Amino acid sequence: MRSKSSRTILLALLVLPLVGITKVNAADCSNGNFDSTFALIQKAIFENRGCTNDLCHGSAATGGLDLRPDVAYDNLIDVKSPLLPEWTRVRPGRRDQSLLFINVAAKTDPTHYTAPLRAMPLDPQPALSANEVEALRRWIEAGAPKDGVIKGTADLLDACLPPPEPIAIKPLEPPAPGTGVQIRMPKTILPPRTEHEVCFVSYYDLTDQVPAEFRGPDGTTFRYKRNEIRQDPLSHHLIVSLYQGQYPPTAETWGEFTCDGGAKAGQTCPPTDTTFCGEGLCSTTPQISIACIGFGPSDAAVGLRSAGFTGTQETAAEFNFPEGVYREVPLKGMIIWNSHAFNVSDQEGKVEAWLNFQFAPPEDQQIPAQQIFNANDLFKMSVPVFKTQEICSPNPLPKNTQVYELSSHAHQRMKRWRTFMGAWTCDGGPADGASCSPVGYDFVSPDVCQGSPCKSMKKPNVSDCNGDGEVTIDELLRSVNIALESASIETCTAADNNYDDAVTIDEVTSSVNAALAGVPGRAPRDPMQSLLYTSLIYNDPIVLRFDQPLSFRSAQQADRTLTYCALYDNGYIDPTTVKKQSTSPRPPLAIPGVGGPCQRTTGCTAGKVGMTCSNSTVAKQRDASCDTTPGAGDGLCDGCLLTGGVTTEDEMFLLMGQFFVAP
Repeated sequence: MRSKSSRTILLALLVLPLVGITKVNAADCSNGNFDSTFALIQKAIFENRGCTNDLCHGSAATGGLDLRPDVAYDNLIDVKSPLLPEWTRVRPGRRDQSLLFINVAAKTDPTHYTAPLRAMPLDPQPALSANEVEALRRWIEAGAPKDGVIKGTADLLDACLPPPEPIAIKPLEPPAPGTGVQIRMPKTILPPRTEHEVCFVSYYDLTDQVPAEFRGPDGTTFRYKRNEIRQDPLSHHLIVSLYQGQYPPTAETWGEFTCDGGAKAGQTCPPTDTTFCGEGLCSTTPQISIACIGFGPSDAAVGLRSAGFTGTQETAAEFNFPEGVYREVPLKGMIIWNSHAFNVSDQEGKVEAWLNFQFAPPEDQQIPAQQIFNANDLFKMSVPVFKTQEICSPNPLPKNTQVYELSSHAHQRMKRWRTFMGAWTCDGGPADGASCSPVGYDFVSPDVCQGSPCKSMKKPNVSDCNGDGEVTIDELLRSVNIALESASIETCTAADNNYDDAVTIDEVTSSVNAALAGVPGRAPRDPMQSLLYTSLIYNDPIVLRFDQPLSFRSAQQADRTLTYCALYDNGYIDPTTVKKQSTSPRPPLAIPGVGGPCQRTTGCTAGKVGMTCSNSTVAKQRDASCDTTPGAGDGLCDGCLLTGGVTTEDEMFLLMGQFFVAP
């Protein structure tokens, strides 16, 4: 079901940040003082590791790459490798598409990474340390800037750097004319040490840029097969929605449009005149709003459960649709931008984004792509102080669904996300039928099933094409023809037992046995064989793409269900990370019972750190219960129950992905 390359990338991205990295509390400057992270990488990695010697990437420029200080940066960023043209040496925001990163990671951790040509540095030079590879990863994921400081890189490389500062990423180059289009998001400004989620709108008109063969049947839309996004790395997420209501761009409900940047910056602009602002963009003033709730006219149709037509949780993202699959958007209209970003520095920062769309040729305009955006249990978690909790939920899929991408969204106290094939539920007991984790619970997470087993039953596919409980000679012949590739899988989807849209000799043999001995009943799934997706980093979740889409053709909904689970840690492993009343911001939009500072603190964050406070209704008495000794006065009861919410001090539980429904 999952290609070898997809599985390798998944394991590599999960394991490397956790294996072999030395925890450093503060840089000791042993590698020197530097003005930027790239200058440090140039010295500590490229030069100290021998990459710039004359026989390697110095004067010899092995592989066409010169890494000497004056030219290294320009030779890396968005430059294709002459030896491997399908690879970019460094793709800002995309370490999985950066040949430099893959090559050095392959030598440091060959179990999980494979270099497409050869691992680096070449022997006899030793592999980079895990800390060095992690520094490269952070630099690339933060946009691979030439100037500026990336948080944590000084400690990883034992050097001194100025405090981290906002990074401006290199803009994404637009597609060549006639092959695609670019839409730009006007920039938003973040004051120092702020976290803002904002909404605003701009108008676009691509009519003159889209040839007829890439338009929809009525000529008012364009169809695309690939979408790439690049944004400044302050962003936590970007959701891009199309307004499809009745209000025109000139309606007062949108507010005033002004030029964002350029010679006319700040001037009022007519929203539908895309040339008025020159180099700037015409947009409304960003308004603080969670998920754009309450923003714009009443028919804007946005909110916490709105997926938008595109977006990203990363600095850069790319969405490639399978052969024959496309998406479609209007040639012109209003875009609602929902940007959530952080600025932890002492300087003003900006967030700007570029969206590229590659046109779908007529042969790829067959089946529309669809999104998985399951926010049904968005705020399901409720984690007591200094405890953990793992929650699970089901995601049924339509019949004939083909899933080609899976991802997730959560906040900082989510420590592990797993998505399983099948509907996993408690079999009996007080929680009978509840979604559960099939591989058990870690740390002090409660057992949802309270001792009962967590099961998922699967009906084996054995060429019972019409679902009548028998396998006939005609049905066996269909499975054989599929195996011989003289018939399509659609003629008997029940012949495909492992859902890979093919029939093997083993599957034909199973069907013959079923014809002779009868169709077997439903059998338990194996939990680990059902595990499809794992991600361990909340702010850089794995986006797992399947070369061969996962096929969900069964008539049984339980067989067409994904069970997704997330583990949350409210200060169990490290009590200093517990959610605190004093540091939890009030959400910009008050939703009763959702997020923000808790009403009653329950955990000791000073004195007896890691202990629960007394249940007194008086705050001073709760603080006193945390004193190391009675009357010491050093106790503080500030820990909070961890619940769902819209700020990063609260949590979310959101399954994401892409699929299409086969004919």
